[in-house]
Amino acid sequence: MGVEPTYVESEDILKDIVLLYVEDDKDINRQLSFFLRKRVKMLFNAFDGEEGLELFKIQSPDVVVTDIRMPKMDGIQMVRHIKKIRRETKIIVTTAFNDEEYFIQAIDAQIDSFIKKPIDPRKLVETIAKFAIVSFQERELYEKSKLISFTLNSLPNFIVTMRNGKVEFANYTFLSFLNCGSIKEFHGKYESLDDILSINTQYCNISGGCTNIMSYIKEHSEEEIIVSINTENTDIDSCSPRAYILKYAQLPESETYVFSLTDVENYENKRKELEIITITDELTGLYNKRYFNETLSLHVNNRQRYDYPISLIFFDIDHFKTVNDKYGHLLGDCVLKELAKLVSEQTRGQDVLARWGGEEFVVLMPHIDLDGAVKFAQRLRLDIEGQNMCDINITSSFGVVTYICGETGSDFLNRADALLYEAKRSGRNKVCF
Repeated sequence: MGVEPTYVESEDILKDIVLLYVEDDKDINRQLSFFLRKRVKMLFNAFDGEEGLELFKIQSPDVVVTDIRMPKMDGIQMVRHIKKIRRETKIIVTTAFNDEEYFIQAIDAQIDSFIKKPIDPRKLVETIAKFAIVSFQERELYEKSKLISFTLNSLPNFIVTMRNGKVEFANYTFLSFLNCGSIKEFHGKYESLDDILSINTQYCNISGGCTNIMSYIKEHSEEEIIVSINTENTDIDSCSPRAYILKYAQLPESETYVFSLTDVENYENKRKELEIITITDELTGLYNKRYFNETLSLHVNNRQRYDYPISLIFFDIDHFKTVNDKYGHLLGDCVLKELAKLVSEQTRGQDVLARWGGEEFVVLMPHIDLDGAVKFAQRLRLDIEGQNMCDINITSSFGVVTYICGETGSDFLNRADALLYEAKRSGRNKVCF
């Protein structure tokens, strides 16, 4: 729908607006209010400028329709007050006068439109609808702008927008870092980002050269740039500059650029945290099944080129379902964590201990032959049997194998799993190899 709606479209638009109508002539006010009230979402009417201004403050209408010549406060005075309160308010003036001085005052007061008396109701509806559309669009843009600003200000990384080399926006994270309370204070301290940032790439270094960020961006096609903040040019209490990853994007058909700066150290820490999460079992803190399989494949592939023994131990807790049924899952989880702690304290740095699933665990032991792996499993079996884990006694069954040249990782695992099953079938609390 365009800005110039038809009368039918105007009738539909008026159903969503709140209108303030100010007119001192009681007959005209009554007749036009009756006509408008049936068409708008809500109508408030007043008989002079003072009353109209008070209603505006309370009801915040979308559009104001007002006469010019009124007692107590005329339309021009009321409009000036309204525009001070909310500049974007759309105001339509109705008048029977052709006064040049009045028109100059009206223009100066930023009135949006005129309708001459006697008022054509159809023309009034179309005019109100036209400005209602603009008002709705501006309100929508304002709400979107608030949402975007809230989102950007909530981000932990620095966000800055620049247009023609001038910083237009900086999020609270960046302004706070620079000890600036507002973008106005930022402009009072710095002319541009070049006062703050230094580029550190193969073409530039921190100590000199490439000080103009926009020139560098236009000359090079790097998606990410490493920059440093010049602490000597800022109010930041820091002994040395910190490195940041600068990413940027140019808005379509615009000279506006959006910059995002992420602290390299924090980025690496977050990346490591995420990596740990993806390879770790949440309950026990051991490696998970996926990471174990990746490591096993790596060793099997290496084993094809380098001749060294690899052993594998599959074990699980005997009658673990009974533990959960008798004592509850919270105590069952406690047992799993205590068992994981006990075994991890006895494995070597190069061993890979993982929770396979449920109460099953697996240990990959590079450079350990079958005899060494069996002795380790026997020692674990005795230690588990002798421990009082979470105030209960448990036992475990083990299957132990050493890699046979030519077999796949799945074959290797299946042999260990079969021996674990044999240990459980033949009485449990055993090591089968």
